[in-house]
Amino acid sequence: MPRGVFCLLPAGKKCADAVLANPSVDGVGIRQDWKDLEPAEGVYNWDFLDSEVARATAAGKMVLLRINTQFAKPEWVTNAVAQAGGAFFTFDKDGVPTTIPVFWDPTFLAKKKAMIAALGAHFTNNPAIKIVWTSFANANSEDWSVPHTDTDIAAWQAVGYTSEKLLDAGRQVIEASMNAFPNQYVTLAVAGNGKLDPDVNYVARNAVLAARAAWPGRLIVQKNSLGTFNPPAPGTGTVYQLLWDSRPDIGGQMLDACFNDTTYRNNAGVADDFAAILHESVNLGASYGMNYIEIYQLDVLNLPLEITYAHNVLLGLEPPTSTPPPLAAPPTAPTGLRVQEP
Repeated sequence: MPRGVFCLLPAGKKCADAVLANPSVDGVGIRQDWKDLEPAEGVYNWDFLDSEVARATAAGKMVLLRINTQFAKPEWVTNAVAQAGGAFFTFDKDGVPTTIPVFWDPTFLAKKKAMIAALGAHFTNNPAIKIVWTSFANANSEDWSVPHTDTDIAAWQAVGYTSEKLLDAGRQVIEASMNAFPNQYVTLAVAGNGKLDPDVNYVARNAVLAARAAWPGRLIVQKNSLGTFNPPAPGTGTVYQLLWDSRPDIGGQMLDACFNDTTYRNNAGVADDFAAILHESVNLGASYGMNYIEIYQLDVLNLPLEITYAHNVLLGLEPPTSTPPPLAAPPTAPTGLRVQEP
């Protein structure tokens, strides 16, 4: 099982040389948009991925490979779904009406599985690539994202949603990923669907159980929203309980970068020292038993002491501590946010 700090790169962007030179960085999370990888059906541009995987390999770093699919799919995929008479779902994305093919649409799934197969044929024999992503319930990103407000639930029902349809889509995509990458771990980010299913974790839990029964020892379960606000382990009665129940093969990804974020997303909007927020988040991840944590490149470059700390904790080289090294000067709290009490 891969362990340690994975530097999460922006999609389509090169890894900084300083990251590759940092011995506390154990791996690199390389991302690319599907539309850039496969601009025309069956036509692949491998230049970016080949270059970045080679750079990571030369630096002795492990690679976690991820393609942004639903929100970054090529236009030809959407057109193919429409031409085949496929169903679409519309939801509110941060105030913007957004329309996507339904997760179980057969045309969409066929195109996605073909891309995964091509990706695997190109990369599965590369020993530096240790983990590849999989996703099937992802309206907004490669994180688990199934809109589930009351309005969304009514809209899903109008286009024929059932838990079984989503589970079948998951089975197909996970199977495609496992078959395309027989030499890698496959990681699935999980979350809840609110009241859309029999219980909040119903689809994610059953997808994990089915995949682990079919491919023992190969599926990693991870949460892509690590922050100080996560419930304490074991997260009983929350969506984090599924992560706890999925041990030992689990990982995590920070919700966002900490450094210079004056909205303090990783700290639920509460102003605090950037290093302290990352420190506490790492401790929470470790308390759940995460083997690795994907940390945004901005933090890897600007919070080096915390990256060394995370590396040491995740590899079992030192125990978690409650107090991080202080910055020379604490950040000024932005207007309108509650400052954390001392």
